[in-house]
Amino acid sequence: MATRLIDAVYNFYGRLEKIGQKKEALLVWGLFAALVFGVAIGMGTLTSGFHLVDDWEFAKYVDWMTLEGRSLWSCLREAVGYDLTMRFRPLYYINRVLMAYVFGINLTAMSVVKAAEIVAALALLYYCARLMKCNMAYAALFSLTVMVGYQSAVWWKLGPQESYDIMMFALGFWLLLKWLRTDRRGYAFASIGAFFLMSVYKEPFILLLPFVGLYVLYEEMQGRQVTVKNLWEAVRNRLPYLLALGFIFVAEMILIVFVIGTNNYSYVGLDESVTLDQYIQVWSEAAQADLKWYVRFGILMCLILLTYWEQSKKLIWEALLTAAVILPQCVSYSKTAIAERYILPCVVGFAFFFVVVGCNFRPLSGKRRIAYMLCLLLMLAAHGRVTLREAAYFTHRGESIKTMMESTLSLVQGTDRKVLSCFAPNLEGNRTMYYWFRLHGYDEVFYWEEEENKINRSFGPREDEQAAFEEIDVIVMYNKDDRHWCYEPSLDLSDFTERKCGTITMYVRNDIE
Repeated sequence: MATRLIDAVYNFYGRLEKIGQKKEALLVWGLFAALVFGVAIGMGTLTSGFHLVDDWEFAKYVDWMTLEGRSLWSCLREAVGYDLTMRFRPLYYINRVLMAYVFGINLTAMSVVKAAEIVAALALLYYCARLMKCNMAYAALFSLTVMVGYQSAVWWKLGPQESYDIMMFALGFWLLLKWLRTDRRGYAFASIGAFFLMSVYKEPFILLLPFVGLYVLYEEMQGRQVTVKNLWEAVRNRLPYLLALGFIFVAEMILIVFVIGTNNYSYVGLDESVTLDQYIQVWSEAAQADLKWYVRFGILMCLILLTYWEQSKKLIWEALLTAAVILPQCVSYSKTAIAERYILPCVVGFAFFFVVVGCNFRPLSGKRRIAYMLCLLLMLAAHGRVTLREAAYFTHRGESIKTMMESTLSLVQGTDRKVLSCFAPNLEGNRTMYYWFRLHGYDEVFYWEEEENKINRSFGPREDEQAAFEEIDVIVMYNKDDRHWCYEPSLDLSDFTERKCGTITMYVRNDIE
């Protein structure tokens, strides 16, 4: 029975490999679109609304353009100019302002765009693997290994830059591979353009450029003995492309280090104030949290490959390429370790080695191949479960916030009642309250400062205005079901009625009907 089932799978797969390029494209794009939009719609992330994090910026830009009457150019200039005093993400803020200009605070429409980016990233990663001589199954496994897991938060969160950047990396790398296969210069120019757009969207992706350069040399050295002469010849053959990549990398690193400065990159590099034990503790915790499945299955797969000791020693080039992706990211996040969305782009190196290289490792056969493939599939299954769990929490939290804001607005709109927001130290939560209520015609939101025991406006032209606690009619705060919860505000709530809205709790003064 088992033998017949395996034979049937092999026969089906054999027929699948023979389908034409157009049918393959329809199948690939269709399956990835069904996966991403199936999760987004089925789990409710697409319509979950605000989340008291980065998406408050959309409300701010709409506020600028509607209530303050600023022009699009003025908003672009201020947003990008302010960010360049701290970080190097100009295209990111151009994109965010344009999204607010086009969609307003319609976060559902923006979520559709985000999901489309993920579909494109999955498909492009698939085609990259195909050009790296993977069959359809391995190519799909490569793409899913990169995009499914704790990093799947970028499928629905509107703040992270990784969804756009991994899409641009995959596009640039696919164009690079097409150039290396066909030697058509148009692909090379387009590839450089894609990598440039990637590099000006978020800084960690700049660190992928050395990997790209090394991969070009890796392809050039295929079938050649590694000697200084052959290596130099490989460099000369691809010198214009390598110089273009090098110029982008060096120019942007100089700009970050000497113009913008690195003080705002608290997670970057080594720090004398951080002890070795602290580094070890942070990474140990990460290895038991968001990185746990990569660590556990990675060790198992390494052990399987090492059973072919003599042959595995020939994978030195592939190991160096993997290190060129992973090590710079680990150094960048050395003080905080890598978690959730920051697993991108680090996981690209992991998937390259264990899927593209490992699955095509010729000596791997028999029971060891079955065990190896089982490790990859079980890891993907574990990460798939994580994806669904995180999507469910994201939706629950968004619906909680939506219920709280709409319920609060119905109590105070058209009155002189005051709302107290207690989301600090998450200032983004307080900013969301400020801009969302302003856009809905209400501007009496105050903010609780726990350390100073003070109620303050905090934002806008009346930011220094204070209020007495007796004037507050509605109080909103996190409860322990929310991951942002960290303390109970020291407020006397005896005159208020509690109304729980999922992960958010409202307290309404008793004399309000």
